[in-house]
Amino acid sequence: MVDCGNAEARIQVNWGVDSVTLRYQLHDTASDGRSPVLKIEAVTGNGGTANYIFDNGTVAYARTAGEGFGPWYGENGWNPGTIGSINYLNIKVSNGTTAEGPLCTKYANLYNWSRLGLENAYEKEGAEYEWSGEGPDYDCSGLVRTSQNEVANFPGWPSHMSSQSMYNWAGDNTSQAKMYAQNVPYSELKVGDLIFYDLEGAYDGGISHVAIYDGGGYVFDAYQEGVPVGRHHDDWVNKRVGAFRILGAVEWAA
Repeated sequence: MVDCGNAEARIQVNWGVDSVTLRYQLHDTASDGRSPVLKIEAVTGNGGTANYIFDNGTVAYARTAGEGFGPWYGENGWNPGTIGSINYLNIKVSNGTTAEGPLCTKYANLYNWSRLGLENAYEKEGAEYEWSGEGPDYDCSGLVRTSQNEVANFPGWPSHMSSQSMYNWAGDNTSQAKMYAQNVPYSELKVGDLIFYDLEGAYDGGISHVAIYDGGGYVFDAYQEGVPVGRHHDDWVNKRVGAFRILGAVEWAA
């Protein structure tokens, strides 16, 4: 949610690499004579941009002042076409059109770190499993750490972070900040989410493996010694301990 005075926008995204499924809702939460306005822009890692074009054919969507809560709109698989991989969406919400004179303007960046991290992991397919490896060969956490750290604007996992310490960090950082984690039910897994496992079978909360969810019951990971990095059927479902989606968001006022 991005709110600015009496203007409030709610945004839902489901990331692809060069596209995003987008849902948005725009409200005027009080009658102050100013119309809420929403603008959405896709941005690549090197700064390429493309505006979202709303149904009225413009780059800005406005509701009438005092109109209250609006319906959900959006688009499945929005692909700007003119840019490559989407690194983040820039959301701009204003309380007032240019003609009315906006009383407030606020921005938010919503980052595509998980899906782009998986794309980087794909490039490492076939690498050998190596305990504590972070390239050119990898263990499970080394693959995740290196792949996500290669994503533009990603704040960065610390070096040599184990699957246990990744899990601990995710559990301790579920409130929104520049980099944070969302606990995900297994029934709601999306491509790019991290799944954590207790392969030792102690069932005491200890974590000994992390994999990236790759859809359809498959994961992409550094599986184990003797098995190259790649896509594997998730044979360890009964050893899952938890799953997290690594998110990024930052807000600021104009």
